[in-house]
Amino acid sequence: MVGERVRNPAEERESAGTRRAWDGGAIFRFVWTLGTTFAVESLILGLAALPAVVFYQWHASWDIEPSALRTVVLVMALAPAYVIFALLLMVLSAGAMRILGWRPVAPAELPIATLPWALCDWARYQMSAHIVGFLAGGLLRATPVWSFYMRLNGARLGRRVWVNSLGVTDHCLLDFGDDVVIGSGVHLSGHTVERGVVILAPVRIGAGSTIGVNAHIEIGADIGPRCQIGSLSMVPKHSSLPGPGTYVGVPARLLHSRQGPTAG
Repeated sequence: MVGERVRNPAEERESAGTRRAWDGGAIFRFVWTLGTTFAVESLILGLAALPAVVFYQWHASWDIEPSALRTVVLVMALAPAYVIFALLLMVLSAGAMRILGWRPVAPAELPIATLPWALCDWARYQMSAHIVGFLAGGLLRATPVWSFYMRLNGARLGRRVWVNSLGVTDHCLLDFGDDVVIGSGVHLSGHTVERGVVILAPVRIGAGSTIGVNAHIEIGADIGPRCQIGSLSMVPKHSSLPGPGTYVGVPARLLHSRQGPTAG
């Protein structure tokens, strides 16, 4: 038929490979991954919540009159109890990933069709970080505490790094220099999925660089020192942006360098 795309044999084999059912080993790894993740995360959440619950129960045991004042005290105790829980959750989660070795290693290409153990480790690492981001990230992002958690979780961060986005994932694949600022809504990841394969690659950002609001930084990006990535801009995978300079657009292109605007 006119306009119908003709697929070559290599594409057909690749497509068939991505569609084939998991074998017994892959099914075992899938079930084992779910079970161990549930067990470990349940333990982490329980241990993180225990001191917070004890703290709140201690306030609840106070014999305070009138009852209205007691209610005020209990309500006020909720905030510090939540902070205790959030801090312990970050430490315990990052510590568990380190001890258990559930950390991805890059560069790597991990086919979903065969579900290798390395992919299972990456999935468990991602789920753990997602839980921390959901339960603690909204409160603590863009603070030194959140940068501390990212370091515990494997990120190589310089001094005075500020991350104001929960879209920054794969912490152990990130390498940021001093004074890096990540704006709100930024998507920055060390993984992508292409044709049924999870591809991992590190992301590096040089000292003094700023990533603008809602920018998109793909895998393998290497951003030089003192770069400004404009809001809503996109840095393609495996791109190298030398600094210092300002980059904007989709894909991001040099607007001007330290020496001034580019010609043309």
